Amino acid sequence: MIKRILFSSQSGVALLMVLFITSIISIVGYGLFSLIINTSEDQKRYVSEQSSLITILSLESFALNYLNDEANKKKLLVTSSDNSSPINFPLDRGSLDARIKDMSFCFNLNLLVTNDYLSQSKTIDQDALNIFENLLKSFNIAEITISEISSSLIDWVDLDNFPDKFDGAEDDYYQRLEKNILTPSSDLTNVAELRKIRGVTEEIFNLIKPYICALPKTISTININSMNVGKPNLLIALSNNELSTFEAEMIIKEIPLGGYQKIDQFLNQEIVNQKINSSYSRKILSTESDVFLLKTKITYDEFSFIMRSEIIDDGINLSVVSRKKGEEL
Repeated sequence: MIKRILFSSQSGVALLMVLFITSIISIVGYGLFSLIINTSEDQKRYVSEQSSLITILSLESFALNYLNDEANKKKLLVTSSDNSSPINFPLDRGSLDARIKDMSFCFNLNLLVTNDYLSQSKTIDQDALNIFENLLKSFNIAEITISEISSSLIDWVDLDNFPDKFDGAEDDYYQRLEKNILTPSSDLTNVAELRKIRGVTEEIFNLIKPYICALPKTISTININSMNVGKPNLLIALSNNELSTFEAEMIIKEIPLGGYQKIDQFLNQEIVNQKINSSYSRKILSTESDVFLLKTKITYDEFSFIMRSEIIDDGINLSVVSRKKGEEL
């Protein structure tokens, strides 16, 4: 039985998700979960995972329908400090936690290199590379380490098997390691791949993780309205590190409650106009959101099922482009 409903958003999405989940659980959940009682541990886990997956796929459908409304997208920016609309839905023998989160404040690492498979050549976007290196600089990472990381990242995704620079890393470097691996020579599928790249320590990865993403190249903009005052480093990087941490935080704090309606409203501010003057930075800043994350965790008895579903608006339609199982919310 459902015991009680807790929801923390006043935007309406939490209530709608609760009602939607109630119908899913009544149709799918309890029928399948009830099979767990008299089965083996392996069967219990299987039934729990299958019922959880069905519920999550249904929630994905709800999220796509909800985000098709532009007004609903904007509501996510003002419902909480992390641009999400979370709910907790207690069950008789467990719980369901779900949230739709705006993720349009990250820098897409797949913009750095474009491979031409026909001519077997690559093109490096120097402007995008500068933003990535500026982000590393904003954390006071040593220049020698920044060069090593950026060169090795290019080598990780490019087609050839020759180091781009003296401090890069191709297959010959990685095969000498204890866990020898090969470079994929293709776009990143997940930012977690950075952990494998030469020069990227766990400390560095954790510093930059909130600011980066690995998306299709069609996603190139960063929504200024999605930025969080506690995470100013991407804005600093977009200013070619001209903005101080204090200045960047103040700029983000002054974002209107409903967000800027047009990007010129943001760019024409005196301090922004002075310090974010790169044509590339000004081009990729936007007031629209096109990347979202549905995060779901279903716990029943001792079993937990966690899924992160990435949703992208490519300007034509919304679709789930990737799913990752097993990462904490």
